[in-house]
Amino acid sequence: MASEQKLNQADELEILQTNITQQDIKIIEQLVTIAEGNSSEVLDAKSATGWRAFQDVLSIELSPSLTTTSYNSPDGFAENESSLYLSISLDPIKLINAFQQKPIFQARLHEAKQQKRLAVMRYYFAYLQARQAVKIAAYRMQSFRNNERIASLNSQAKTTSSLHNLANADYVAAATEMLNSNTREQLALEELAACVGVSTSAMMTMINGR
Repeated sequence: MASEQKLNQADELEILQTNITQQDIKIIEQLVTIAEGNSSEVLDAKSATGWRAFQDVLSIELSPSLTTTSYNSPDGFAENESSLYLSISLDPIKLINAFQQKPIFQARLHEAKQQKRLAVMRYYFAYLQARQAVKIAAYRMQSFRNNERIASLNSQAKTTSSLHNLANADYVAAATEMLNSNTREQLALEELAACVGVSTSAMMTMINGR
């Protein structure tokens, strides 16, 4: 039974993540793309590099007019004719300034994308660490349950073992860490979802690949 327990412990340790996998990179790239599309900073910087940069350069004015034409006739017949006048003006000084400012706007867009990417990566890695902390805490709690079953079998007791109560400082510490790690995992998931701009359920679907 001891050898079987050691084997189970080894299996638990093998599922712990020790590096960033290609699957993690793939998920990050997907999250970054979605986050950029939901980021007001990125969208605003992207708009500044487009037509908005030239909005003061070109002005278009549309004005209606009404013309009345009278004809020499006994009944004094007159005809009204309406028309629209379109005027377009281009400011060459503002046009030059717009082209000079364009590299600055492009740099701001690049910076906004980089900042969003770093934020997504930071929150994603924090979630990975929190999720792994839950696995470690659960493994420690499982060891108490295994020891409790062994103690119950050896003593043939039907009541809860003393290994699993508030008087056991090690158990209290393990249970507290289990609660703390679960809390940190949920908070990390919420922060990641908020950074990307999606719900937590959608985030779990993307992370789990379903």
